[in-house]
Amino acid sequence: MSGLYTVVFAACAASVICSLLSGFVTDGSLKRVLNLVMGAFLVCSMMIPVSKAVMEFRPETDGLSSYEELTATADGAVGAEVVARTRENLENTLTALLEQNGVAPRGCEIILAETENQSIIISRISIYIDRNDSPRTELIAELTKQHFGIVPRVVTE
Repeated sequence: MSGLYTVVFAACAASVICSLLSGFVTDGSLKRVLNLVMGAFLVCSMMIPVSKAVMEFRPETDGLSSYEELTATADGAVGAEVVARTRENLENTLTALLEQNGVAPRGCEIILAETENQSIIISRISIYIDRNDSPRTELIAELTKQHFGIVPRVVTE
């Protein structure tokens, strides 16, 4: 902002000087030459502070993240969203599968994990059922093993 004040002050000072000089000259041809010189003086007096302000302008980019950091952060966010959506879809599928076979679970929890080659595997399945569905624990385990490839942990509440 100080660069703007410098430009304004220089323009005002140059204008005052040019006005004073113009008032002292009465001859027509000398006045034209003086106006030409004063015009050049005004332009130069405004250009010097502006060019100095432009040269001294340094945007602060130290706190900004690099492209690689932003890409890594975006990839991590996308990966986390994919895992969350996959877990949600699997839980909904398991709930629907159990309901189709006459079991109304209180809830299903599927824990997913990522492998080294960026694939997603099912780490653990927990199914929460009521006491009146406890005789169907073997059916629940068999259906889950058949469709998801893992034996679930069935919790009776």
